Amino acid sequence: MTPGDGFQPRPCYRMPRTQRRVVRHHGSLTRLLRSLCRESFSVQVLGEATQVPTRDEALALGQPPRQRAWIREVVLCGDGRPWVRARTVIPLKTLNGPGRSLKRLGSRPLGSALFGNRPWRRTRFICGFNRTDEGLYAARRSLFRRRGTSLLVTETFLPTLWLDTANQHEGYQTIRMDAIRPL
Repeated sequence: MTPGDGFQPRPCYRMPRTQRRVVRHHGSLTRLLRSLCRESFSVQVLGEATQVPTRDEALALGQPPRQRAWIREVVLCGDGRPWVRARTVIPLKTLNGPGRSLKRLGSRPLGSALFGNRPWRRTRFICGFNRTDEGLYAARRSLFRRRGTSLLVTETFLPTLWLDTANQHEGYQTIRMDAIRPL
């Protein structure tokens, strides 16, 4: 899967209704996915390193195109199967002060930091598709801000999510109050 450079903004109405309801969920994706699991939820870290973001990622963050950032790529797995591939781009200045913990998440979901005690504010939310070597998948991109710092998350929804949860999408709307419910 080609990381981060295939995101194509598109109106959400171009997605099937069951996909649209998941992709447009504005709360914690971690919490939503856990509610859809029958047995277990896990985060598989594919890589974390200081790298140069893609041009469109740098533009979305408002930083110079060749400025390095901390990039974390993970797969969110439901019941042992890959459901979502996520790429987080964190400008290095964001990793100062309280943001240092973002570099030490390990196999903890990013949602535990974004929607925890000191929540980040989602300032931009874009639905779209992510073109990869394997195909074109529903995706979303979110820009989060807190205290003058920011980070960008691109989440690509894999076909196994839709196959594994085909009959469960009605129940997820009970997930409310993201700021106070534990992850």
